[in-house]
Amino acid sequence: MSLAFNHVRGLSGLRHNGKHVVAIRAGLLQSTPVGLRRLLSSRSNAESLQPLQIDGGNDVHTYTSGTDRESFEPDSWNLSDLHASTISTSLSRQRTGNPSGSHIPTPSEHLARSLRQSGHSLGSHLNTSRDLETLSHSAPPALQTMLGNYIRQVDPLLPSEREGEGSINELNMALNDVFGHDAVKYLDSRGYDIGDVVAWAWIMKSKDAEQAISRLFIYSTQCSLGTNHPTPPAPPFIILYLLKQKHVTARSLRLLLIYALHLVSGRPLPMQINNTKIAEDYAISSLEEFSPQIDLSTGMLLFIRLVHHSRRVWPHAMPTIASAFSRFMMATDIARPEALGLDKCNADRLKTKNFNIFLHILCLPAKIQPFQSVTYQQQAQFELLRAMANHKPVLPLTRKGYRAVATVQLAHKKTPDERQSAVLKAPSWPPWKEARLGIDKLRGNEGMYSRTMNVLAQMREAGYSRKLWEDVCSILAGWDTDQSPTIQTRSFMPWSKSLGRASHTNPDHPAIWTARIRATRTVREAWACFLSYQDRNLPLNKGVYTAMAEKLINRQSAIQRRFDESDHALPGDGREVYAEPASARDLIYVHTEPPALQDFLEQMIGQGISIPSHLLALLLQTTPDFRAGLQYLSASDLPKEQVEVLTTILGHPSNYEEAKAPLRAISDDVFGAFVGFLCRSSSSVICAGPKSVDPARLPILAVCSQWHLPRSKLTDFEIRSRQKCHPAALWHAVQLAKARLVPCTVCWTHILGALHKAGDRYVKEHRAWRRILAWHEALLALKWMKERDTGLSLDGFYALCKVFNGAVYAGLKHPDEAGQAFTIIQTISHSDGYYDTTGHDQFDAMIENGLLVLKSEFDSLVLPFSATSKLAEQSIFAEMDAADSQLRVPTILHIPSFAVLHRFVRVLGAVGDDEGVLHLLQWMSRSASSLNAAADERLNGDRMRRLTLTAIRLILQGMNTDHLKIGHASSNTVKVQEAHDIIRQTAGWDWPSDEEVEDYYQRYKSEHQM
Repeated sequence: MSLAFNHVRGLSGLRHNGKHVVAIRAGLLQSTPVGLRRLLSSRSNAESLQPLQIDGGNDVHTYTSGTDRESFEPDSWNLSDLHASTISTSLSRQRTGNPSGSHIPTPSEHLARSLRQSGHSLGSHLNTSRDLETLSHSAPPALQTMLGNYIRQVDPLLPSEREGEGSINELNMALNDVFGHDAVKYLDSRGYDIGDVVAWAWIMKSKDAEQAISRLFIYSTQCSLGTNHPTPPAPPFIILYLLKQKHVTARSLRLLLIYALHLVSGRPLPMQINNTKIAEDYAISSLEEFSPQIDLSTGMLLFIRLVHHSRRVWPHAMPTIASAFSRFMMATDIARPEALGLDKCNADRLKTKNFNIFLHILCLPAKIQPFQSVTYQQQAQFELLRAMANHKPVLPLTRKGYRAVATVQLAHKKTPDERQSAVLKAPSWPPWKEARLGIDKLRGNEGMYSRTMNVLAQMREAGYSRKLWEDVCSILAGWDTDQSPTIQTRSFMPWSKSLGRASHTNPDHPAIWTARIRATRTVREAWACFLSYQDRNLPLNKGVYTAMAEKLINRQSAIQRRFDESDHALPGDGREVYAEPASARDLIYVHTEPPALQDFLEQMIGQGISIPSHLLALLLQTTPDFRAGLQYLSASDLPKEQVEVLTTILGHPSNYEEAKAPLRAISDDVFGAFVGFLCRSSSSVICAGPKSVDPARLPILAVCSQWHLPRSKLTDFEIRSRQKCHPAALWHAVQLAKARLVPCTVCWTHILGALHKAGDRYVKEHRAWRRILAWHEALLALKWMKERDTGLSLDGFYALCKVFNGAVYAGLKHPDEAGQAFTIIQTISHSDGYYDTTGHDQFDAMIENGLLVLKSEFDSLVLPFSATSKLAEQSIFAEMDAADSQLRVPTILHIPSFAVLHRFVRVLGAVGDDEGVLHLLQWMSRSASSLNAAADERLNGDRMRRLTLTAIRLILQGMNTDHLKIGHASSNTVKVQEAHDIIRQTAGWDWPSDEEVEDYYQRYKSEHQM
């Protein structure tokens, strides 16, 4: 790589002085087959890769219009015009509204199209119809256009093995076409040369975003060592393009964030330094002075896309992004308004607008663990608010900013005062404060007005009038429009256009009644609100019916749990519905009793209201009845084509290829819920033994071409008295997950969870062999996930640990059935050669390989480091002891809960890996602050932390639940003492007592008895 790179840098010194230099350059290119050809012909085989998607401009602000010319060509736009709210629309019209009616591609579209036509995965987002259009040179000069032309016209000629004058002439013609006089002049004006374009092509030809950003680091650091560029070594459009990918992993996002911090701060990129003293001096350099290498519009787009991906895959990075944004805003040219021709007043107005816009972006819910991620959103918003308060003059919050802060506070868990206020609410309605003890009369009103209400009060004090959005937020925050109390409900505010743009209050608006139904404790309270809505003869509304249906669904779940309140959850903390008051005095009166869920849904459908996607997902997640779930699907607002695909068993796995398009159009929530519904519907009892093997029983291992099921409809299945589900439900779920190429982590999590329960479907004498097979099916599922660029989530890792744990105990207790399971695996693999059983043909090999798989998956989930990012890890922003901790990039990708850690510890203990347990404890101690903070966000966090530490002590002392009794444990004194010292020295942790160990052993010793 270094040899090829040196050739590229050698070319960068050449400048065009006419067409003769083109010929000279062509000769140089042909004369370096080992170096330059290796660099320029490094594209990956497109057929062997799953292409990445490019985000089509779905960012949540006007700067992210999906057309990036304004960010790449900042000199061509007026800064004041750039911040107009209609810029995206006007730019789109300018670029598409040409007289001929043909689509003129933007520079970034031109680059993406060139990459796709050349077979590179980073450009595989365009529709086929647009690929047929001719790429012309009619667009204004741009770096992206030049790079796209080079990749499309010149690059395919370089790795050619043809020799002779003809190939050189063809290359000369292509070079003359791409690097003409105007193009070279434009490159020179931007501070670049042809060698830079060649290096950019090397970056953009990467197989994925992680490899591309690694190459970007290599190129940028080499440029910093070689020459002193007046501009960034790589133009900002490259990182913006990588951030435009639809699917970016957390590890890739971390690399992009490190590079972005160097770009916006002006700090030098990390270099390979051998001198320790120089490295130390570099690490402690001050970060107070920001010297951004990009302009304001490009920076805004950069930060917006960082937050967009952070919400999807890495919410933990939001505070770092917000801190960098606030410093960037204070250090750009906007801080020197005279340089932009603006007076200070207009400059401050522009800062105010941008800060409030970013507050809004930070309030949108995260895709993974949205409620647990609220704490990071709050920290990020506080970074911005702190910067706004320290500015001279203070930058005020606008209505959008106040609403953004209130949204995050509404979704945050209750404070201790708010919890105390919730406890003191009367069981009657309205739930006024009720003194239950004498001391309660002396308590003040702390907590009665939640933090959300305080934000809304400050908003009114700032002069903003109360509108419909504020009324809805106030109801969910604990106070109705008539100033009577409601139940403070932890939720995300709906951001519909009609709600946000409403210019006045409306007591009969459907959103008001929807919020009132949600802000209740019991079904009768919600039903009373629903009847009041009907009694007013207001129009039918899908949102009102959906809110009431959710209450009825949650009542069913609560009845199954017998209204369990032992988890210390208070009304409004979750979706739980509480039991009606025991006293008739407190029971709310309704003139009709609340209906059953099925009756209410029939009434809803009978009135012409179809089941919306959100309600459909909830119904599929909770319904225990197979037939009812299919009825909900048929009555939903999904297109008939999508319902047809979901409910049809296509027989052979190859037939599911025809279902890719409709499956891709289904939302992740609905698709994941339906796959989970199918997985739960496969829980009927099976009496078959290991000799009765068919594809329905082994949905993942049954991949042989001669195995298939008859084509049928799920709705046509006759449910028998002893078989309450479809026998091929899990097989169908697996085929749907395989056919939907768009990554959907939650559906694979459901499949792994179903594999854990697969053994429970069998009678007791046949469970062991099925649990062995379930682990091998899980390994194949992991393989398919990687082929589809689908990462394993923490919930998926939890399910994977349970599958492996079940296989281990099955093999230990029933070695004969384990041998039968391995025979089945070998039979299936030999029949078509699809599944490689190397290392899995015996129990010991399965244990050894399984342990490696679990440790590798845990490392990939938690640890950010990779072999391709060593330069990034030398960054000052990645240092553990960075001088400025506010700008230190987090060193944990996904923070596991103690429930996940406890399950992993149990797996390590089951196979006797004491060293692994001790290494895990050491990592937990180093990451204790993050783990404890995540535990505090969960109501059972402290309990699971104690169970995890207790399990560690139990395992290290040799008191395994299988073979030893607690009174006769063989103790490893050295490891136990080391674990004791680690736990005692970690803040917030205590060494488990003997009573805790004894209780733990008694509770869990029979868990794996079969």
